[in-house]
Amino acid sequence: MTRRAPNNLPVNFALLLSLLLTLQLCVAAQAKHLEDPLKSEPPELQSGTSSTELQTGTQSTTLQTGTQSTTLQTGAQNTMLQMGTQNTTLQSGTAGTLIQAGVEHQTEPINILIMLDCSQSMKEKLSGQPKLELAKRVLEETMQRIPVDINVGLRVFGENLTMTMADCMQTALLVPLGQHNRGSIISRARELKASGMTPLTYALQQAAEDDFQGSEGKRTIILITDGVDTCGGNPCAFISMLPQYGIHIKIDVVGVDLHKGERGQLDCIAHASGGKYYNADTAAQMIDSISHSVDTAISGRVMIKNAKNTETPPELRPLHATPDTPIQQP
Repeated sequence: MTRRAPNNLPVNFALLLSLLLTLQLCVAAQAKHLEDPLKSEPPELQSGTSSTELQTGTQSTTLQTGTQSTTLQTGAQNTMLQMGTQNTTLQSGTAGTLIQAGVEHQTEPINILIMLDCSQSMKEKLSGQPKLELAKRVLEETMQRIPVDINVGLRVFGENLTMTMADCMQTALLVPLGQHNRGSIISRARELKASGMTPLTYALQQAAEDDFQGSEGKRTIILITDGVDTCGGNPCAFISMLPQYGIHIKIDVVGVDLHKGERGQLDCIAHASGGKYYNADTAAQMIDSISHSVDTAISGRVMIKNAKNTETPPELRPLHATPDTPIQQP
């Protein structure tokens, strides 16, 4: 007698195929989940007054909101954003950037007084031109490159400014410290002529006692001279006493083509005040010395090369160097 297969075999086989197909679909879905968890599983979002956490795969992002801070962390790197009435800090990876918001940050004021020697010896030539003329041209270039928020003033000494003053008292503050005076400084400097003695000590005394009155912040004098005091004064001794009276002024000295043995007094002035002495035996050295001194005085802020200060009227743009006496930019 021949045995026949049960009638339900096709049904069982179909069921088995269905189970295998379902299992394959589950495996595929799980693999897709592992490859792209963000698409396969919606992120958990917790809201509240303190924090919100968003987790993505093996990395995480935390967003904290509130009245004080917001923190955003992503993987091995992190970004922190703190917002509120105090500050905002943005950090990414190993480097960080501090952005402070909500608080008005003001750097201390910076005051620079230019003291220019106009004595008789400034008629002597340097690089083919009188020292004073070169100094005025360098001054013009410098004025146009100093940031507009810096207080600048101009004092001169040595020139016979008035017949009522003795030679050893010839000094004047031509342009007081201010921010909107670049054109005035250039205009007054162009009128200067070299004559007279070198009342260096008296000029420094007037500058220290009067020119910085009412000013706040850093105080710097840039002294441009070609020689020592010729009126019997001791400028180094005077500068050394200023801290005893609560007067703190840094003096950078630019010595223009000094005669032998004259550097000692000027170097002492710079050292006693915490400043620096610059030797300028050529026009290019004069430019470099004054520019470096100004750049140091403004706390390392880079003066833009070939920039034009909008406060300087067009008619007061710097004079062009003659072909035989070029001035090289630093």
